[in-house]
Amino acid sequence: MNSIQDNAACKLFLFLSGALLFMLNTEMVLAQDSEREPVVWDVTFEGNENYSNMVLSEIIATSKPSLLQKTFGRTDDFILNEMDVRRDRIRIVRYYERRGYQNVEVDYEIVDRRKEWKKEVVFKIREGEPIRIRSSEIVIEAEQEIIDEIRSSREFERTAEQHDFQEGSRFQTLRKADAEGRFLNLLEEFGFAWPEVEVLSEVDSLSNRADVTIRAIPNSRAYFSDIKIEGDISVPERILIRETEIKEGERYSRSKLQSAQRQVFNHHLFRFATITVPDQPQDSTLNVVLRVRENPKRSVQAMIGFGREELLRGQLSWQNRNISGTGHRFGVSGRGSFIEQRLSTDYLIPYVFNSRSSYVVTAFGQHRLEPSFELFQSGFNNSLIYQLDRVKTASASYEFSINEEISRNADAALPDTVLNYNVSSLSLSGYYSQGLSREPRGWVIQPFIEFSGTFGESSFTFQKALLDVRRYTNLTNSLTIATRVNSGVIFYDQDKSLPSNIRLFTGGTNSVRGWNRQELGPSRARFDESGDFDGYVPVGGRTMLTFNLELRQQLTGFINNLGLAAFLDGGQVWDNVNSVEERPIQFGAGGGIRYQSPIGPVRVDVGYKLNPTDEDLNIYEGQDYGNAWSRIGIHFSIGQAF
Repeated sequence: MNSIQDNAACKLFLFLSGALLFMLNTEMVLAQDSEREPVVWDVTFEGNENYSNMVLSEIIATSKPSLLQKTFGRTDDFILNEMDVRRDRIRIVRYYERRGYQNVEVDYEIVDRRKEWKKEVVFKIREGEPIRIRSSEIVIEAEQEIIDEIRSSREFERTAEQHDFQEGSRFQTLRKADAEGRFLNLLEEFGFAWPEVEVLSEVDSLSNRADVTIRAIPNSRAYFSDIKIEGDISVPERILIRETEIKEGERYSRSKLQSAQRQVFNHHLFRFATITVPDQPQDSTLNVVLRVRENPKRSVQAMIGFGREELLRGQLSWQNRNISGTGHRFGVSGRGSFIEQRLSTDYLIPYVFNSRSSYVVTAFGQHRLEPSFELFQSGFNNSLIYQLDRVKTASASYEFSINEEISRNADAALPDTVLNYNVSSLSLSGYYSQGLSREPRGWVIQPFIEFSGTFGESSFTFQKALLDVRRYTNLTNSLTIATRVNSGVIFYDQDKSLPSNIRLFTGGTNSVRGWNRQELGPSRARFDESGDFDGYVPVGGRTMLTFNLELRQQLTGFINNLGLAAFLDGGQVWDNVNSVEERPIQFGAGGGIRYQSPIGPVRVDVGYKLNPTDEDLNIYEGQDYGNAWSRIGIHFSIGQAF
C-alpha cells in the first residue's frame, strides 16, 4: 500500500516539475520574443495593377528573408527600419510619376504577424489615371533643304515611329533622355557633329493630357580633318590611321567613329583604344583624338585545362608582333592532351583589302588518338577572313595535308590497317551571332562547306557540308533555355571507303551526352587475340544529325556563381543519306551543375541513354558484356556544352 502511494506521489512530483519547467520556459521565450527587434517577415503590395510585386520589390530597400533564411534564423539583415519604409513609399511614388501616373497615392501599414516581432509591411497603392499624350510633333530647325533630306530618309521614319512619345501613349518623363538620344544619333549619322535635341511638353493636369514637341537643331555639318594620335606606338602612324578607315574630308558620322574605335581595339597590336572629339570650334571641320596603348611586342601565353574526354590539356604559345614595322604577327603554338598533340606556326597579315579583312597562313603537324583510329598529319592552311559587320564573319581557306591513318582492326590478331593519303580542300565558312555580350544571346549560326579534290592533289574527291544552328532565350534573369541543331552530310561516290578522319561522328561531352566521345552511331565488334569479344569500335558515317535542348538555371541569391542544368540530347550517324530510315534517332537525358569560375563555367553533366542499342550496352550475340554504367555518360569540362 505504501509502495503504491509512493509511486503516485513520485508521478505527481514529476508532473508538477515538468509543468513548472514548461511555464518557466514559456515565460522565458515570451520574454525573449518581447525583447527581440522587429523583423520584416513579409512585404506585400495592394492596388498595383500595372506593375507587378516583383517589379516594385526591386525598387525599394525594404526586403524580406527567404524561406531558408527564415528556417535557419538568418534574419539579422532584415530588421525593420520605419525610416526606410517611409523612403520606400517615396520611391514608389517617384517610380509611378516618372511613368505617367502623376496622381498616384501610396500609403503603408506595418502589420503584426502571429509573433509580435514578425512584421509585415504592406504598401497600399492608388495608381489613378495616367497622363496620355494628346499631340506629338517633331520640329527640325534648319534650312529647308536639310529638313527635306532628313525627313525623307528611312532612318528618320524609323526613329519617328519608334520613339516613346507617340500620340495616345503614356507621358513618361523618364523616357525623355532616350528619345533625345535617338534623335541625336540620327542627326550625327547625317554628319552633324554638334546637334541639339530637346523634348518639350505642356501638361494639362485637369484632363490628364500632354502635348509634346521634339525640337531638333542640326547646327553645322562637319567633315573629318585631322587625327591626332596619343600614346607610344611602334607601328607607323599611317598604318594606325589606315586601320580606322577614316579619310580626310569624309563626312562625319557617329557610327563611323565607333567603327573606327572597334577596328583599332580589335587589332592584335593594341590592348587599349579610344577615339574622342576634343573641344574645338563647331564649324565644318572636325578633329579627333586617337589614344592607344600597345600590347608587348613579344609575349608568351600558357593555358591549362581538364575534362572528361581529354583529361588534361595545355597550350603554350609565343607571339612576335609588328614584324619589321608592318603590323604583321608571327606566332608559334603547341598544344597537347590525351587525344591530340599539335605544333603549329602562323603568320598574320591583319590588313588585306581593308581593316575588316585579314590573311593567315599556318603550317602544322599533329597527332590524334580517337576511339577508332590514330592519325599522324602535317600540312599547311591559308585563310582569308572577312568581318562583314559586328555580328557576321566569313572566311575562305585552302588546306593541304599529308596523312597517315591507323585504323583498329576488328581482329586483334591481325595488324591494324595503315592508310596513307593526301587531302587538298577548299572550304568556305560563316559565323553569325545575334548577341554581342560575353554570354551568347539570340541566334548563332555557323555554316561550313568543303570541296576536296578540286585541284587534283587529293586522294579522295568529296564535298562536305555542315550546319550548326543555336538559339539562346532568357526566360527570366536567371533562367535560360539553350537549343542547338547540328547536321552534316558528305557527298562521295568513289568505291573505296573514306578515311575515318574525314567521316562524321557524334556523341560525347559537347554533343549527345548519354554517350562517350564518338560512340553514338554505327560500330563494329572487336575481338582480342584469343578471339573473344572485346567491345565495339565506332565507324562513323557520311550523314549526321544531333540536337540539344538545355535549361540553365542560375542560383543567384542562394549560392553565388552556382547553376543547375537539365538537358535532352538526341542524334544519329548514318552511312549515307539514303540509309537514314535504317537507324532511329537516339536520345539521352540528364542534368548537371555549373560553377562560374574566373576561367569559365566548370561543368559536370550526367547523361542517361533512353533508347540504347545492344552495341551501346556492350551486348554481343545476346550475351551482356556491359555493366550498370553502360547506360550512363559522365562528363566533366570547362565551358558550356554549346
